[in-house]
Amino acid sequence: MAAQRIAQSSNCSSGTSNTLKLTFDTTAWTSYTNAAIRTANFLSQALVIGRGTLNSLNESILYDLVRNSVHGNTLVYGSAIALEPSLYSGLNTFCPYAHKTDQGFVVFDLAKSYNYGSNNTEWYHHLKIKNFSDVPLITDNVTYGSVSRQWSQPVANLSHGHWTSPYFDCGGGDIWMVTFSAPVLGLDSKNTPLFKGVSTIDLELTNIDINQCDHDNSNAIGSLDVFRGTHNCQPTTKCQPTKNQGFKRGSYTCVCIDGYYFPDTNNEKQAFEGSDIDKAFDDGANTSELLSRFQCLACPRGCDTCTDSTPCLYEFDPAIRILVVFLIAVLIVVCGVISFITFKYRKELVMKTASPIFLQMMLGGSVLMSMSVLIMFPEASDTVCTFFIWPFHLGFSVVYGALLIKTWRISVIFNSRKKVNLPDKVLLQRLAPLPALMTVYLVCWTVLGKPQAVTITMASSKKFFSCSLTYWNYAVYGVEVLLLLFGVYLCFTVRKAPAHFNESKHITWSTYNAIILGIFIITLTQMLERTAGPDVLYVLLMAQLQVFVTITLALIFVPKFWALYKGARFDQGQPGAVSVTGRVKAGSTLPTTSASVDVRHMGVQVTSEDLCLLPASSTHPVSQEENDKSTKPSLGLHSGKVSPSSGTAVKQCSTPQALLPRKLVQSTET
Repeated sequence: MAAQRIAQSSNCSSGTSNTLKLTFDTTAWTSYTNAAIRTANFLSQALVIGRGTLNSLNESILYDLVRNSVHGNTLVYGSAIALEPSLYSGLNTFCPYAHKTDQGFVVFDLAKSYNYGSNNTEWYHHLKIKNFSDVPLITDNVTYGSVSRQWSQPVANLSHGHWTSPYFDCGGGDIWMVTFSAPVLGLDSKNTPLFKGVSTIDLELTNIDINQCDHDNSNAIGSLDVFRGTHNCQPTTKCQPTKNQGFKRGSYTCVCIDGYYFPDTNNEKQAFEGSDIDKAFDDGANTSELLSRFQCLACPRGCDTCTDSTPCLYEFDPAIRILVVFLIAVLIVVCGVISFITFKYRKELVMKTASPIFLQMMLGGSVLMSMSVLIMFPEASDTVCTFFIWPFHLGFSVVYGALLIKTWRISVIFNSRKKVNLPDKVLLQRLAPLPALMTVYLVCWTVLGKPQAVTITMASSKKFFSCSLTYWNYAVYGVEVLLLLFGVYLCFTVRKAPAHFNESKHITWSTYNAIILGIFIITLTQMLERTAGPDVLYVLLMAQLQVFVTITLALIFVPKFWALYKGARFDQGQPGAVSVTGRVKAGSTLPTTSASVDVRHMGVQVTSEDLCLLPASSTHPVSQEENDKSTKPSLGLHSGKVSPSSGTAVKQCSTPQALLPRKLVQSTET
């Protein structure tokens, strides 16, 4: 480039043809143009007064004018007055020029150094061919003593002048400079402005570093920042100026922005040279080729910064994830099997007293919670995180809502002084608001605080995506903990309830398990988040599901299925059985078994003490004497209700009415 080829006056050709093709903002230099504009308008006035010549001005005045323009500690290095041929008598061309030196000023006729009228001399030729018909004419009335005169003259302003591109002024100042030219104008016979020459000021650029990079908004624009934004760095790079290069175009490098890396990883300087890019543009290289030659490469996914293509994201172990999905699929199938068995034996007392509708709701909620683990199988994203919260929290509200509402019914029956009737329909009405409120909360969460996937950096610097924890998460966790704590309270209130309702024992264990192990697993997950990696977190998510679903279902359903397996079958079509609401149903009989069964240890909601039924033909208490007469010695230590030898129901109670549970007595009396 010209800026690199020209270093001193000894190796240049006279003139101003050595230019740098730069587009720049000259606003910061506007104040320096006033000297050139005032001088040009003064000479335009002199031309009008001198009838088209400057013979009224001697040479020394013109030299004084250009020398005066460079006075002061400013960036103005030189000034010239270049006139059209024969405008000054005795001289075909004349160009007084003055510039600064270390000792003062040098003044000479620039026309003797090179032909300033050449088409290559931008500071002169550009205005010579310009149309100045829009230059306003100012009419002055001047009085000298008793003599008054009037004349019109063209008055130029900043818009009529011209800033050149940077050039090396060989034969003039012998430096790199930029020039502002203001037109010197005369008038023709029709008072139309005509070009007659220029008045210029030169700004020295030789020792100034060109900063072609974008302007930093943190600093004010200075007078030397006019070349800002003229770099050719591509979108994947950013411009960094190279200092101490002097006035040289391309004194910058294009370094890769964050998220991209330099293609040649072995290159010591990981950046594109601005001079190479500018030369490629000057040579007219293909645009698409430039985009590929001077572009940085995108970092691997998940990398904020990188130096090569080394992955930044943790790579999943597909075997672990597939195993987890398989186990969850098995759990869902098991829930379906349990649902079928529950429906098939829904009329057995062991199921009937546990309210099959709520057992089915628990299984449905368990399937929902299991689906949340399947949703988290792929890499976490905003969409995955949003879908995850719905089945997990909605399923939680259904599972533990059903458990607690059953326990609440037992608590009300055995702690109320009045007769209570709480059928499943009433409980469903009381349970419905819980999942409804959870749904409203999840809608608000999804719309107002949409879950997002965030990048987690491990101790090994590997990264992975995980669902963010916000106040929405903490709020719903808090509500769920309060729900479980309320369940603990309910379990405490029914701890002394008769064995007929001993399902409360298993509900208590389920609640304690959910609180203790659930909090432990969630805390462990947060502690291991930055060290264990996403595969371990996925396994912990499955473990969390086992705590809330698998163990709970086992505690609730295994005792019931064990009772069914052992043969504790209850016929609800006979008189005298006790309902889950605490009432004695008319028209039910005692249970029958094929063998001696101690129902107190089978998870059945009835025992040998609590299923003492009244005679089918009487609703009043049986005396002890009558009862003793009907008791057979062969029963021994077995229950007075079930004979291990005959398996037949006995019509009399072996326990006085006074020993029956209060609620059963009250229900019976009704």
